[in-house]
Amino acid sequence: MRRAGNLMVWGAAAWLAALTPAAVYAEDFSVTVREVPKSAQRVTVPLHGSVVVETSEPMSRVQVVESNIAKIEPVSAKQYVVTGTGYGSTQVMLWSESGERQVLSVNVELDVSLLNEKIHEIDPQSTAQASSLHGNIILAGTVSGPEFAERIMRLSALFVPTDAASPEDFVQNHMTVSGEQQVLLRCTVAEVNRSAIKRLGVNGFLAGDNFKDAFAVSQIGGINPINIGAAANTNVTGTIPFLTAQEGVPLLPATSLSLGFPRIQMQLFLDALAQNSLLKVLAEPDLVAVSGETASFLAGGEFPIPVPQSGSSTGAITIEFREFGVRVNFTPVVLAHQKIRLRVAPEVSETDFSTAIQIQGYVVPGLTQRRVETTIEVSNGQTLAVAGLLSEQVRGIANKLPGLGEVPVLGALFRSVEYQRRQTELVVLVTPEIIAPMDPQQVAKLPGEEMATPNDFELYALGLLEGEGTFEPKEELGEPLPTDDAVAPVESEPEQTSFHGPWGFSTASDL
Repeated sequence: MRRAGNLMVWGAAAWLAALTPAAVYAEDFSVTVREVPKSAQRVTVPLHGSVVVETSEPMSRVQVVESNIAKIEPVSAKQYVVTGTGYGSTQVMLWSESGERQVLSVNVELDVSLLNEKIHEIDPQSTAQASSLHGNIILAGTVSGPEFAERIMRLSALFVPTDAASPEDFVQNHMTVSGEQQVLLRCTVAEVNRSAIKRLGVNGFLAGDNFKDAFAVSQIGGINPINIGAAANTNVTGTIPFLTAQEGVPLLPATSLSLGFPRIQMQLFLDALAQNSLLKVLAEPDLVAVSGETASFLAGGEFPIPVPQSGSSTGAITIEFREFGVRVNFTPVVLAHQKIRLRVAPEVSETDFSTAIQIQGYVVPGLTQRRVETTIEVSNGQTLAVAGLLSEQVRGIANKLPGLGEVPVLGALFRSVEYQRRQTELVVLVTPEIIAPMDPQQVAKLPGEEMATPNDFELYALGLLEGEGTFEPKEELGEPLPTDDAVAPVESEPEQTSFHGPWGFSTASDL
């Protein structure tokens, strides 16, 4: 027990002696931190690939900081093989037999050399290049069109390791598409309707002194229905009185001609019509959109539609509005070599009161619509007919009495005929153009820009609604500022309003 106690006292004394200032600040003990030189040589090693490192003298020691990223194996005293085992960056420390130390900065990434070769095969005009960063594929550069960018994206996803859940998430797209990416759509809707109607019908009655015991009435087609009979307080043995006032046979609007012969008690009601009609519709909306975006255009209006509320005891209604007019919806995609893929849906509609209905006293017209929706692919400035219609309708109706209605000439008194013919021609044309914004010197005069307000003398004395004042032109602008992607402007015809500026496809060398 005494020996143990002596040992404890001696240990405590030794520990106290170690804390004395003389031991802490001993001159023979120091710590030096040597940072890795920033100019350390960088080595890029492909994943699951190797590179050979050669030294000028034999190494006494080699160490890898992160062995799960790279490993190093000696081949000889002066050659070592560095193999990439995982994505990331690490360092390799080398000590020579003479005591010198060297540091290698090792980056393990994907080998994208084969991918870059395939990118050039897909788009020879492209300057796009693939690089790897922490296991991600970075795509940068310029491609000829968006379809090439999509193909390159899909190809790059094939180079991502198969153990990735979503290979597309490891591909970063920083590519740009060369050329202008705005599209002007010129849409033309032309329609011509021709219709012809021929109609002939005869109604009438015949009676008189020579026909005391009989009379005849023709009401084929119901042109002017007749209710003929003996008048009140009239001797039926005499002639049937012919009444022309309000007590007589009324004339309906359908009767275009009425002939009467009072002495023989005969009157004829004719419905004869020859009608030709012509309707021409021409709409030319213009619309601009960026590639890949949807633009919508409507020139028209709205008409109200009353909607009765179900379950309402008071008959309450709400008003909904339906649009009509000229509408264009289109989505352009600019492709390579001035190709444009276009999804377009033009529509022309107008109110039609011939098909109107009544809802609680409100007259709601129908709609006559011409609509088309399609996807096409054309070159810049080309015109394509996306829709066409040639319709011809013929309708003939004949009502006649058997036998009598077939007699030539006189048979017209016993028959009613109607002949209709309608012809419709409809064409929808679209012309997409790749455009750029206008420079100041390209802006055309706007409609009504030169209109002047009339003064009192011009308005009251001369009756002019538009003055003859002097128009002050706008101040001339200077030369346009240079841009990085400037292209040659396109001149418009003098009589045509310039709606667009310079247009055209730019190669990668023009950017």
